[in-house]
Amino acid sequence: MRAELTSFGEIGSLRDWVASQVDQEGLRERLWQGFIDLVEYEDADDWNEAVAVCEAMAIVGWGERERVDAISHFNGDCWDTCFRTKTGEYRYRQGRWRKNKAGWVLFNPEYHFSRDLPDRPERSWQEYAGADFPIVLCDRLRSQRNYAKQIPIVMGLIGGADSCSETVVAMKRQLEALLRMHMTPEAYGEPLEFLYFTLKCSFSGRPSQSGLTIGSYRSKQRAFYCDLHFDNSFASRSVSQRIDYFEDNLKEAVEALRKKFLEKRLVYDFERFCQHLREAFSEMREASGSACTRRSSAGTPLRR
Repeated sequence: MRAELTSFGEIGSLRDWVASQVDQEGLRERLWQGFIDLVEYEDADDWNEAVAVCEAMAIVGWGERERVDAISHFNGDCWDTCFRTKTGEYRYRQGRWRKNKAGWVLFNPEYHFSRDLPDRPERSWQEYAGADFPIVLCDRLRSQRNYAKQIPIVMGLIGGADSCSETVVAMKRQLEALLRMHMTPEAYGEPLEFLYFTLKCSFSGRPSQSGLTIGSYRSKQRAFYCDLHFDNSFASRSVSQRIDYFEDNLKEAVEALRKKFLEKRLVYDFERFCQHLREAFSEMREASGSACTRRSSAGTPLRR
């Protein structure tokens, strides 16, 4: 059955095939058993079959099991494959890939725990270091077409074991939870998949910096890249000043993206996007007990 699933060229054809199956519950169980065999994929063929199974599972439904989507993307250094939940968490095997004339080969994968396979523990990439995986010649690593859209703002973090980094980490976690509550990624449009908003904290041994660095929009990945720097004084600011700094610079990044889309005549609902951002930050202030005057010199956005 797994080989049959990979033969559907259009997602509509797969949807029709799933609908034609009389025993939907039986189909779900057969797909699940096939998926179990693929969660620790070892080559590109395994991965592409896993994508096909996840596409079918997204149509028939995951039942009481946690839905994951099979996503491949270029992370700026290499191709990455993962099983991702609706909240952006990883499950099962996450892989990194090299490509040469002979084909695709997996290297340094890691395994993320899932409650649906509780007997399989997490494994770090170090445990796989030096392992040999089969090379498979194929055009590409497939990515699921009917995936659940994710919150478009992805916040990475670079920091250390210091008060600035700890403060930013806490704010990042709080804001991520609020964005999941307030944002509706399926409502904004197709030109943007992710706004990568990397938080760079000053820590011991590195120069203290502040301000926003506007990066580039990459149309093939539908991704926009910006960095926000936090200097050594950030942790000593008031809660209100910290939130102002975070919000103003994030809005500045969104405005820069809006102008790029305007130049390229790309349609995206920035009005709704920004409204949901305001709602998230408003709740952040209420939760922090800092619903006070927003503007201060420390909250002024700075562009690098």
